[in-house]
Amino acid sequence: MKKLIFFPIEIKSRELKVRLLMSLFALKKNFFCFIGDKHGIFRATKHFSPGSYFYKSINHKDTGHIQKIKDLKNNYIVLDEEGGFQYSTPKELNKFITVRSSSENVKLINRFYTWGKFDHNEWKKRYYKYSDKFKLFGSPRIDLWKNKIVKKIYKNELSDISKKFNNNYILVVSSFMSSEKELKKYYKVFDHWFKFRNKKERQIQINQKKSDLALFKNFLTMINCISKDNPHLNFVIRPHPAENINDWRNFTKKMSKNIHISNEYDVTPWIFSSNFVIHNSSAVGMQTAGMKKKLITYRPKGFIYDRNFPNKFGIITDDKKKISKIINSKINLKNKKDLDFKKLKNRFCNINEDNLTSEKLINDINKSHTIYSKFNFVNFFFISILYMGRDLLFLLIRRFVKIKQIKQKTLRSSAEKIPGGITKHEIEAFFKAMDDFDKKVKIVKFCNNCYLIYKN
Repeated sequence: MKKLIFFPIEIKSRELKVRLLMSLFALKKNFFCFIGDKHGIFRATKHFSPGSYFYKSINHKDTGHIQKIKDLKNNYIVLDEEGGFQYSTPKELNKFITVRSSSENVKLINRFYTWGKFDHNEWKKRYYKYSDKFKLFGSPRIDLWKNKIVKKIYKNELSDISKKFNNNYILVVSSFMSSEKELKKYYKVFDHWFKFRNKKERQIQINQKKSDLALFKNFLTMINCISKDNPHLNFVIRPHPAENINDWRNFTKKMSKNIHISNEYDVTPWIFSSNFVIHNSSAVGMQTAGMKKKLITYRPKGFIYDRNFPNKFGIITDDKKKISKIINSKINLKNKKDLDFKKLKNRFCNINEDNLTSEKLINDINKSHTIYSKFNFVNFFFISILYMGRDLLFLLIRRFVKIKQIKQKTLRSSAEKIPGGITKHEIEAFFKAMDDFDKKVKIVKFCNNCYLIYKN
């Protein structure tokens, strides 16, 4: 009999290292950990449940998925990756909660972890009948903001960035709508993902996305301006995972040669090595403040900002010409950084503590984990061979037979969300980067983009 925990990954750059850090502590509690893309993890749950299933949302469209996982006798545990912490007021946060949840889903799940007091209080108020399911522990993503962790697990990324740019760059993070084509694509999945109480709410969201497209064009002008003014600096643009990176490449190809578009790695090492971070309405702005790095909030007038709380951090300006002056000034920002950091304590639990949230979450999951799987390795390897053979056969068929694509209900495909797939090498590299790596840890491929991690 084994204790199992399932870690599905949707966006590799955002979630993989976080779940691996959680796995490190789960192994110490004698869990067997499955980690992989959602398709691979669902395969694992079909054959090896019950266990604890750790997911990133309880969107109102997730009901069928939750029910399938629960029917397999699993505990369903949630920490919403979007968080809602970027909204300014409880009223705005409650609109987010409406989109991201339903009473039916809250009733089905076992536990929901919150980021900080701000979102925790509103989730409990909304679902007061199930208030005992909401636990204020914070997010393990905050662990990856701490210098001691950054230098360990991003050692290779930091080295690569240093070689490319000599740590002489400005990071520009994006969270917009990148073209009219993307806007039309967004409208096609719009009503599938959003739940509106009336036509007015729907129109407000449409107006917001139109504003996001206009702001994207404004950002392009700003980037073009400051890159020309600062030929001695590199400007690294990091599009949001939901954006089309090719739009950025097309629009900037005639701009200065010191502009670079990249979605490599997690955003954390980019922030860590940057001279400044420039953003608008992005959670990355809050992360930059949480890491006490230099931040510029570019907030031009005439746009709609529904996630305005991140715009209260760093040096705030609505004038693109002032950005170059800020970049080249020698102003001491220590007091500003300290003040911004204090603002985050209500939003991010454990942000100023040395103890890792990942460990606290695993300890809590372990306390409530009273279910065991009849997992055995003979069965595992037999099923694994079948799936890998099936995946290989499907890959060969796709080379010679045109298969009709299923109409996707998301802006970005799975291949875009998990570029390069999930490899054994990167999992091994993560564990070896940690000081307390145990050589008894085994990493075994189960199927495409899915692995079993356990201790001998």
